Amino acid sequence: MTLQFGDILKEWRGIRRISQLDLSLEADTSSRHVSFLESGRSRPSRGMILKLAEALQMPRAAVNNALLAAGYAPVFPDLPQDHEALAPVHAAINTMLQSHMPYPGVVVDRHWDLINANMAAMQMFAAAGLTGVNNMVEMLIVDDPENSIIVNWPELASLTLARLKTENLHCGGNPRLQKMIADLAGHSRFEGEDLSAVDLYAPVIPMVLRIGDMQLTLFSTIAQFGTVQDITLSDFSIELIFPVDDATRRWFESQAENADTPS
Repeated sequence: MTLQFGDILKEWRGIRRISQLDLSLEADTSSRHVSFLESGRSRPSRGMILKLAEALQMPRAAVNNALLAAGYAPVFPDLPQDHEALAPVHAAINTMLQSHMPYPGVVVDRHWDLINANMAAMQMFAAAGLTGVNNMVEMLIVDDPENSIIVNWPELASLTLARLKTENLHCGGNPRLQKMIADLAGHSRFEGEDLSAVDLYAPVIPMVLRIGDMQLTLFSTIAQFGTVQDITLSDFSIELIFPVDDATRRWFESQAENADTPS
C-alpha cells in the first residue's frame, strides 16, 4: 500500500518523538496546519514539505519519498555510480585512500558493506584471514571465539552496536540495519564475556587485531560528504585507520616496503 504524505509525516514525527506543536515551531507554521497535513485535510506545498523534512532531520531518500507521495518530483538525485557527475567525488575518495598509505583506509555504505579499500587495508584483511568477508559488522559476527583475531571483541562489538542503533534511528528504521543489530546484540559471545569492564566513554576505543604473533592496535577517523546531494554517495563513510603504537606502525610500513620490493 502506498503511503500518503500525511502518513509519512506522522510516522517521522513519531520516529523523532516530537509533538505537532514542537514540529510547527521548528517549521515556522501552526500546529493546526501540521494536524491538517497529517489528516489529509490540507495539501502541503513543496516548500512546506522541505521545511518539515529539515525540522525532522529526514534522510534524503525519505524526503524524496515524501515529495513523491504529495505529487512532487524528488529533489535529491540518485545517480548510477558510474555517472560522469560523480567522477570528481570518486576521484576524491581514491585520493584520500591512496594518500593514507601505508595505513588502511576503507569506504563503506550505509549497511557497512565494503565499497572500496586501499592496498594497506587489503593486506591487513588478508593477513587476518578476512578476505571473504565484505561487511564490517559481519567481521565481528563471524569472528571465531576459539581462535579470535579481534582481541578486544567485547569493546569493539559494544561500540559497533551503539553506532548501528544510532544510525538506524537517524534513517528512521532500516530493515537490514535492524537485522544486523539483532544478530550482533543476540550474539552468543556477549553471554560469555564480562562486559562490566567495557567503557564506551573512554577517550579512544581501539581495534586490536591478532595477526600471527603480532597485535595491531588501531583507531580510526570517519568522514562523510557534507555537500554531496546524491542519495547513495551521501551515505558513504570513509574510514581512515591509524596505528596507536610504534609496533603497529612498523608492521604497516614493512608491508608497504615488501609490496614495493620486486620479487
